[in-house]
Amino acid sequence: MDLLLTLLILLAALFLYLVYSVNEKYKYWERRGVPFIKPTLFFGSLLSFMFDKDNLRKFLRNASQTFPGPYYGFYVLTHPILVITDLEIIKRVMIKDFAAFPNKLFMWDKQLDPVLGDSLFAVRDDEWRSLRAKLSGIFSSAKLKDMVARMQMSGEHLKDHLGLVANQDVEAMDVIAKYSSNIIASSAFGFNIDCFKKDHRDFKYYNEHIMSKGTIGEVKILSYLFMHPLAKLFKLSFLDPIGVEYFRNIFMNILKDKEAKRSNRNDILSLLLNMKDSGDTMGYNRMVSQSIMFFAAAHETTTATITFTLRELGLNSTIQDRARQEIATVLQRHNGQVDYNSLIAMKYLDMTIKETLRKYSIVSFLHREAAEDTVIPETGLKIDRGTGIIVSTDGVHHNPQLHPNPSIYDPERFNDENKHSVASQAFV
Repeated sequence: MDLLLTLLILLAALFLYLVYSVNEKYKYWERRGVPFIKPTLFFGSLLSFMFDKDNLRKFLRNASQTFPGPYYGFYVLTHPILVITDLEIIKRVMIKDFAAFPNKLFMWDKQLDPVLGDSLFAVRDDEWRSLRAKLSGIFSSAKLKDMVARMQMSGEHLKDHLGLVANQDVEAMDVIAKYSSNIIASSAFGFNIDCFKKDHRDFKYYNEHIMSKGTIGEVKILSYLFMHPLAKLFKLSFLDPIGVEYFRNIFMNILKDKEAKRSNRNDILSLLLNMKDSGDTMGYNRMVSQSIMFFAAAHETTTATITFTLRELGLNSTIQDRARQEIATVLQRHNGQVDYNSLIAMKYLDMTIKETLRKYSIVSFLHREAAEDTVIPETGLKIDRGTGIIVSTDGVHHNPQLHPNPSIYDPERFNDENKHSVASQAFV
């Protein structure tokens, strides 16, 4: 009995010490004079957004509207996270003082996710700098012009499909997802598919399912963002192994075919091969990693942007009519050709797309990790090495002080007269 009582006392003392230690860590932002979201013991704010898709987006957006200052803090478990809302400080972290914040919060394990872990999205420090320098030339204006020229066939496939379903109700996002797959495959990677046909449905399926989605995907992302040991402990892989293998086989076959034929096309795979031919040490596996991740990311963002733009044009007939009229006028001047120059001339259409990206913020937040102790000169706040930094794109894009009536879809925010009145960082 005495032994049991002693054990209970020790456990109680240990628990009280644990509570005390955690509460001391929860004073981190208070001691620095940073307003913060009151944490829940042991979990911080984690339970507010862990198990609901898009809840981190809503959590950050609501919190950004609650705290009027330049930044605020919250905790994930006991780790302090700083959310920046001031445009000048955002510019400092993302651009001016980039050397102090070079890495994202993501910490991908190359053993669990060799494709994602070896991609530009995940590598860090000097490895990121080297890889980015190699890949940046892929998206020059000249190469983009060549890519746009190869979109014509995908447009024809879309037109043919819409002609077949003209009198039916269709799921717009599904149609656009197939169109996006066709465009990216052709313009960026140099192979032609038609996902509107049954024999190419597998391509669209694996493209849409290669990345984890829903609650499971959210948990995995949050683990890699904030809880790296948990991701390693449970061996959480963000990419579907079957989907990865499907695309690995496709890209490896294309790479070997291109290498044999020595194609001079300016698609991404050809440009990667040119780097290899010029003595670069990039191997096939790294080339495949860049290709798979670019394809997956481009498909998601392109599909969402086009779909939301179509939704807003459908809801706003005046805006739709003006966009249609501009397209007709520009194409008439360019002999009916949809090419790089005619697209650049469609100023109002560009404004509608920018307003879609503002209102819907396809990427819900940006994130960085402090690589060294840094002081923010605007406020004197010291950011300790290892602190997580987040910029809520929704918080910026829906700030009424930066974008009046933010819930209203208004492309005129980005006309020549107004676009200079909004600080460049107010559109991220």
